[in-house]
Amino acid sequence: MLKRTLVACAMSALGAGVLLGAVAAPAQAHGIIDLKGTSAVAGQSSVMTLEIQHGCLPSEPTVQVEAFVGSPWRAVKPQAVPGWKSKVTRQTKGGWHITWVNQGTPIPFGTATYFPISVAWPSKPGTYGMSVMQLCPGSSYYWNSKNAPATADTPSPPLTPRPEVLVIAAKDVVAAAPKATATPSVSAHMH
Repeated sequence: MLKRTLVACAMSALGAGVLLGAVAAPAQAHGIIDLKGTSAVAGQSSVMTLEIQHGCLPSEPTVQVEAFVGSPWRAVKPQAVPGWKSKVTRQTKGGWHITWVNQGTPIPFGTATYFPISVAWPSKPGTYGMSVMQLCPGSSYYWNSKNAPATADTPSPPLTPRPEVLVIAAKDVVAAAPKATATPSVSAHMH
């Protein structure tokens, strides 16, 4: 009986330690693409929003965000975000590199930031990814892992999933009532 009690106590302590470790581990933010109810249609243009959910670590605010898209993306143009300066450069192998740099007070850890982008979608339907890098004063995250099914050695989704968008053919667009939503540049978002 004493042996079972000691084993049970050890298991409880181990379980509490695992739980405490999971709670104490830094939260992982993700780069999220939101189309705000409008389909991405091949060969057409519309606006998407890149959301950065929070800073890198609880004590580190986001000070810079970079996004990379390949040559199938015909054009990208970041829209104004208060407190951020943006620039777009063409990559040597095609595609685009967008950089946003915080110009004011860094965004606190628990606050989401939204980066609207005007996009000329690829000419062909398909799934297209956007690699995203978030930089904080002492750390960074690079979301470029393609989402795949879990395997014995790899969880799904990965810790740093690449945001992706499904571009559809014009013939596949379903008529829907327009969604009236204003996207704030910053709002509270906690995990």
